[in-house]
Amino acid sequence: ARTSVYTEIEDNLNFCKELSRSMVLVDDCGIGKTFCTKHIIKKMRNTFYVDCSQAKSKQLFIRLLAKTVGIDNQGKYYDVLANLKYYITTLEKPLIILDEAGDLEYTAFLELKGIWNGTDGVCGWYMMGADGLRDKIDKGIKNKKVGFAEIFSRFSDEFIKLVPNGKADRQAFYTELIGAVASANLKDQGKIKPLINKCIGKETTLRYLETLIKIGS
Repeated sequence: ARTSVYTEIEDNLNFCKELSRSMVLVDDCGIGKTFCTKHIIKKMRNTFYVDCSQAKSKQLFIRLLAKTVGIDNQGKYYDVLANLKYYITTLEKPLIILDEAGDLEYTAFLELKGIWNGTDGVCGWYMMGADGLRDKIDKGIKNKKVGFAEIFSRFSDEFIKLVPNGKADRQAFYTELIGAVASANLKDQGKIKPLINKCIGKETTLRYLETLIKIGS
C-alpha cells in the first residue's frame, strides 16, 4: 500500500542517494518503516540495508556492513574497515540504510562517524529507529559524550518524524495509514472500518492490524 509513510520514506531515500546526504528518521514503532524501506530499495542500485540489532558491537557492525556491500569481511578488523571505506567511494551514488540504529553500542557509533568522514560527499546515509535512538543521541549530546554531537551534525542536525504530535492529528494519521493497508490486503472492503476502529481504540500499530487480518477479524 502506498501510504504516506511509504511516500515520505521514498522521498527521503531518493534525496539522500542522489545528493549523498544523510538523514535520521525517528518515529513510532509499527508504522511500517522497515517494510516500506525494504520494498523501496529493491528498485535502487548500490543501496544497502543493515539491521543494526543483529550487529551491535563495533566489530560485528563493521563486518556486517562490509558483507552487506559485497566485500570480504574476514581478516584483520582494520583491514576490513579500510577496504570498506575505499570500496564505498568506488560505487556510483551508494546509499546505506541503518535500521534499528539505536541498538548500536557506543564504540560502533564512533566508528560510524569515521566511516561517514571517509565517504563524505560520495555516499548517502539513512538512519532509522524509534524513541530509543532519539534518547541515545539526545543523552549523548547533553552529557557531551564524544561523537554524538558530531554524528547528529552529519545527519542534518534534526530528527525526521512522520507521525504528528497532536492527538487529533495522530488519530487522523493512523486512521489513514491503517485504512490504506487494510484496503490493500482485504477483499471485503466492508471489514475495513471495523478494523480501523479496533486498532485506533487499542492505540495499536500495523503489526496488530496484520494479526487481525490473518485471523479474519
